[in-house]
Amino acid sequence: MGVSMSNDVCGYVHPSPSPAAWRALDDYILESELGIFKINSAELSNYPPDFLPSEGTFVFLIGDRPGYPNATYLTDYDEYDPLTSDIGFPSKPQDRVAILLEAITEIASICKAEKIVFSISDSSQIEAVRRIDMSDLYEVVLSDFEKHQAPPDTLYEVFCGDVCSDVVKR
Repeated sequence: MGVSMSNDVCGYVHPSPSPAAWRALDDYILESELGIFKINSAELSNYPPDFLPSEGTFVFLIGDRPGYPNATYLTDYDEYDPLTSDIGFPSKPQDRVAILLEAITEIASICKAEKIVFSISDSSQIEAVRRIDMSDLYEVVLSDFEKHQAPPDTLYEVFCGDVCSDVVKR
């Protein structure tokens, strides 16, 4: 498939999912209104060597809709006119980022991950690395979007603790 140069959201879970979690992931991907793809770890553009996944884990790419690998509307941080736009998402950028974060937390939960590592970038660039706890995910990522008014070009290493077993919604 190949990650194109555009608004990208990709990452992986650690450790590798159990066989039951893989089956649950397949079901989740099929049912999702977003485009969630299993990709090869080589497609994680510009990830620092310390942040590359181990073999056999779930490496993913999230796009705006099934079959579409780019997260253009989920991450562009533009406000759309709800009367004239037909993007298929809420008009407020914070609401679209929240949809993306819900998918990421759901993936972590399904996998019972110890951590989930993902990047949100424009043109596959990573300018910063942030290590955070799952309980701070929404606050930190939304704050980064507010600061940049665009994809934050950040790699997030999110430690789940017990949270990924029982996903915390904001």
